[in-house]
Amino acid sequence: MVLALIAERPRHGYEIIKELEERSGGRYAPSPGTVYPTLTMLDEMGHATSTEEGGRKVYAITDDGRKHLAAHQSTADDVFDRLSENNANFGGGFIEHAS
Repeated sequence: MVLALIAERPRHGYEIIKELEERSGGRYAPSPGTVYPTLTMLDEMGHATSTEEGGRKVYAITDDGRKHLAAHQSTADDVFDRLSENNANFGGGFIEHAS
């Protein structure tokens, strides 16, 4: 999910947390202790790269990350679709996921 979000556009960790919270209608917000190590891991694997902007690390997907995401796109889409369905079913409205 994190890789899919930075594939949409470069983001810093807090943006990722807030985006997932929004897409779940406020029902799920990953902890910083989950998101930041994941970003570091993606960077170390070569799937993401980071730059410093305004005192924050901003992560962007790499070509290797795009290949990895393409190979696992259906899993990412399923997770985002479930977030949208749960959001719609439990009164949060529907948030469209663009694949």
